[in-house]
Amino acid sequence: MNYNNTVLPSKQILYILSYKSSLKKSIKQLSLRKVDINFIIQDIIEYNRFIRSKDEFLYLKNKRLKSIQSSLLKYNKYINGKGCKVSHCFNDILDIRVFLEEYPNTFPEYFRVVDMREGKKDDDGYRDIHLYYQKDAYHYPIEVQLWCGSDIKFNIWSHTSVYKYVPQEVGLKLRKLYDMGKIKTQIQFENKLKEMMERR
Repeated sequence: MNYNNTVLPSKQILYILSYKSSLKKSIKQLSLRKVDINFIIQDIIEYNRFIRSKDEFLYLKNKRLKSIQSSLLKYNKYINGKGCKVSHCFNDILDIRVFLEEYPNTFPEYFRVVDMREGKKDDDGYRDIHLYYQKDAYHYPIEVQLWCGSDIKFNIWSHTSVYKYVPQEVGLKLRKLYDMGKIKTQIQFENKLKEMMERR
């Protein structure tokens, strides 16, 4: 694996790339149920226009802007959740992926750290650390994903195969096989995924 993106984005860059919501309220406090999704969609469209004009974005490696379709899928997933806030649902309109040989022990103070090296609450095999920067309560968060060591391959394979849209227990079984050394290539991963799905 070529670790070609090994530097966390600076606070200055994240500040420049931050986009203010048009909702004129704290999106940390605002419930999804009290928001017209059309306002969010328009924000995402404007955010895309805004950020593509920034040199800081153009020179970033391994970055991604969330599509409208993907944003709507996430919205529909979260809208009926208890107490879900706008900033939680739309915390990754911009995300940046950083590859490292090992996970760091410390992080810059401008990040909120979500450690998923032992898995998510609903474990689907995905492992990483998410770092969130939010300029203030009115700006959308920016997500930085840290993929390190042996987690890199598995995360890449799982994202390539879009398996996060299959039941989480399938992902967890694949992860256990990967950790045991029984899945060593992407082809083996995809074949085992297909086999598991056919059995369901």
